[in-house]
Amino acid sequence: MKSSAKLGLLALFTLGLTACQLLPEGENQVALVCDAQSSMNGIFTPSAYYLRLAEMSDDQIFNELEILLQDPQLGDNPVKLGLLYAYKRSPVKNPHRAHAALSQAFASQGSFAQQGMLLALNDQLSDALKWQHKYENLGANQKQQQLLLQQQIAALKMQLDELTRIEQQLNERN
Repeated sequence: MKSSAKLGLLALFTLGLTACQLLPEGENQVALVCDAQSSMNGIFTPSAYYLRLAEMSDDQIFNELEILLQDPQLGDNPVKLGLLYAYKRSPVKNPHRAHAALSQAFASQGSFAQQGMLLALNDQLSDALKWQHKYENLGANQKQQQLLLQQQIAALKMQLDELTRIEQQLNERN
C-alpha cells in the first residue's frame, strides 16, 4: 500500500511539473496566434511587424522603407519606420532616425497597440544615443588633448634647440 501511494505521489508530482513546463509555452503560442490573427484582420501590431521584418531580405526591407517614406505621417508609418530603423539586422539601421520616428509616433497618436513596449524601446534608444554622444565627445576631447600635448612638445623642442644653440655659443667663446 505504501509503494502504491508513493507511486501515486510521484505520478502527481511529475504531472504537476509537466503542466508547469507547458504553461509558459502555451502563453507564448497564444500571443503569437493573436499577433498573426491581428495582422490577418488588418490590425497593426508592432510585434507582428517586427517579426515580419525578421523574415525579410535586405531588398524587401529597402522596398518597405521606400513605401513608408512615401507618406511617413500616414497611420502607423511612424511606428513602422521606428521599428525598421531600430531592427538589429536592418541594412538601414539608424538609432537616431528610429528614436525620432518613435518620438513622433508618441507625439502624434493617442494610443496604439503595445505602446508600453514601444515606449521601452524608445527609452533604450534614447539611452544608447546619450552614451554614443558621450563616447563621441570623449573621443573629441582626447584628440584635442593630444593636439595640445603635441604643440607643447614642439614648443619644448624649440626651447631645447635654443638652449643647445646658446650653450654651443658659450662653449665657442671659452
